[in-house]
Amino acid sequence: MKEVQNALKLNEKELVKQDAFLLYYSQRKEVKEIAALFKKSSRTIYRWLKEVKRTRAEGQPPRLLKRNRPRKYPPAIFERIIALKKELPRRTASGIHQLLQQENPNYCPSVHLIRKFLAKQGLSHKDPNAKKGYVQFARDRPNDLWQIDIAGVQTIGTLGKVYLHAILDDCSRFIVAASYFKDQQGINILRILRDAFEAYGRPNQVLADNGRQFQNAIGELGTKYSRLLQLLDIQPIFASPHHPQTKGKLERWFGTVKNSFLNEKRYYLDNHPQTTLDQFNQLLQEWLYWYNFEKPHRSLPNSSAPGALYLNHPNRIDRPLNTLVDWNRWILSKGTRKVTKYNTISYKAKRIALPPGYSGCKVEILEADDHLEIYFQDTCLKSAEERFHKAAPPRGNPIHRKITKNGTFSYNRKYFSLGPKYSGKIVEIKEYNNGKRIAVYEEDVLLLDFEKAEGMPTHQLKKKE
Repeated sequence: MKEVQNALKLNEKELVKQDAFLLYYSQRKEVKEIAALFKKSSRTIYRWLKEVKRTRAEGQPPRLLKRNRPRKYPPAIFERIIALKKELPRRTASGIHQLLQQENPNYCPSVHLIRKFLAKQGLSHKDPNAKKGYVQFARDRPNDLWQIDIAGVQTIGTLGKVYLHAILDDCSRFIVAASYFKDQQGINILRILRDAFEAYGRPNQVLADNGRQFQNAIGELGTKYSRLLQLLDIQPIFASPHHPQTKGKLERWFGTVKNSFLNEKRYYLDNHPQTTLDQFNQLLQEWLYWYNFEKPHRSLPNSSAPGALYLNHPNRIDRPLNTLVDWNRWILSKGTRKVTKYNTISYKAKRIALPPGYSGCKVEILEADDHLEIYFQDTCLKSAEERFHKAAPPRGNPIHRKITKNGTFSYNRKYFSLGPKYSGKIVEIKEYNNGKRIAVYEEDVLLLDFEKAEGMPTHQLKKKE
């Protein structure tokens, strides 16, 4: 009888140890709390935990729950998070995490912890009425479908109005190509397609909207965009009119650019007004590398980065660009002129001499930026770097202004931006078109012309400065 009582006591003690073990690993109780509950010392509880853990390991029970204690960060980290958020209120948790990683890569809170902390501090600006419930879809293989689009106009510091052109892989959310341009011409679409094809090959299909850069107004597939895709054996497909959700992934990425990249770079341009568009695009490429290869994407398996899925997918479609494409003939803007009897042509108010022997022939003019090529059939007659300006509008009464260090000048209580490269220069301003437009000259060379309504009131400039 006594042996039975001893066995029951021993069994009861083992059950108490098991209870302490479960309280510690399953319910996340502290050792001090468990010790107070069983009226034992902390040292005894630690001994019980060690014994039960060893016993379970020998008996090969189910794997023990891992005790995940939250990592404690010093208060200075959270003070820095608040400072970064207040410095730029539109800065996201992901953007703050990126900056903290640059400052201290080995001791940085996760994006989730930063987002949770900002919400607790009342610094989160998430829209509570955000739309939910859209049906998600994605292709199963990278390079099966690309989405291409142009973001709405964005005014960025001294760069003025710019347009972001981008291509996204539908399966992996990988940004295949992206760049800012000063306008929305179809030539810019062909440029980023060229960069994407040369870097990552050809997809099976490309999805676009019904903009004039992609499709004619009457719906015919006669644009250079569609002809190029058909030449490279790529099927162009188009979204339903007035339904941006079809390209929802790319539209969502434009929002990420606005909230993460543009918030930071607008702040950067305020301190570096001399930044050119090429330099700004270089900053975009550096940010794109972080987005494609370092930033976790919550919509992807295991929250992997887009680049990891795009490059390592076992069934990725591989269609390299094997066809030789004369990109100059596709990308350069076109025009035709008839050669005079003096072997010259007139182009953009400038006389251009050509080799003799082509008098009376029609030649084709190709131009991109400052590069000019003139062809007769397939023969290149002239290839050179030229500087062209718009034909001068009617001249009015001259008014002179000095360009500020930010590349701006004031006129009629408004200011206009020429860019920092004209800083310190004296320009001449003349009105035309019944006073609706102004033209800006430097030594009789037209630099730019503006609609008067495009100017910003001077009191807003003072606030900005």
